[in-house]
Amino acid sequence: FTLQPAAGAQGELTGLKIIRAYHRSKRLSAPRLMGLAERARSTILIPDSAHGTNPASAALSGFRVVELKSGPNGLIDLAELKAKLSNDVAALMLTNPNTLGLFEKDILTITRLCHEYGALVYVDGANTNALLGIVRPGDLGVDLIQLNLHKTFSTPHGGGGPGAGPVGVTAALADFLPVPRV
Repeated sequence: FTLQPAAGAQGELTGLKIIRAYHRSKRLSAPRLMGLAERARSTILIPDSAHGTNPASAALSGFRVVELKSGPNGLIDLAELKAKLSNDVAALMLTNPNTLGLFEKDILTITRLCHEYGALVYVDGANTNALLGIVRPGDLGVDLIQLNLHKTFSTPHGGGGPGAGPVGVTAALADFLPVPRV
């Protein structure tokens, strides 16, 4: 985890900068076949059920935002995800539980599909308080998570609390975390 972000929105931005740095390092270290390097990944997939600030943070970070429509059950539509995944996708940015309060029951399939395309899975931690003590994001295949400490370890939104938005990552992304790190 990095403790640098001073708020959830700054944590989102930090997570997206980590995603960009990770993919850039992969691109620069990839063997060049016939003089062609892997092109930069420029797309972030964001479900329509994700936290409302996600599209703005992704666009501010220079990514093209592609919305994923929810299925009739309010969850990510797997057919829609499969149709929009490509080698241009840098990450899926989702909120889990989503803004409807629903846990993505197919999260293991979702993360597997994204990883098959080399895309990372970012979870906006806006609703992480619903997962505490029940499940570990890493066990779900999540690569990055940002926590909104004013909600996750305090009272619901609007109740005040600490101004911090730490970002946690898997070991593969640890070198891209800004300091201070825990």
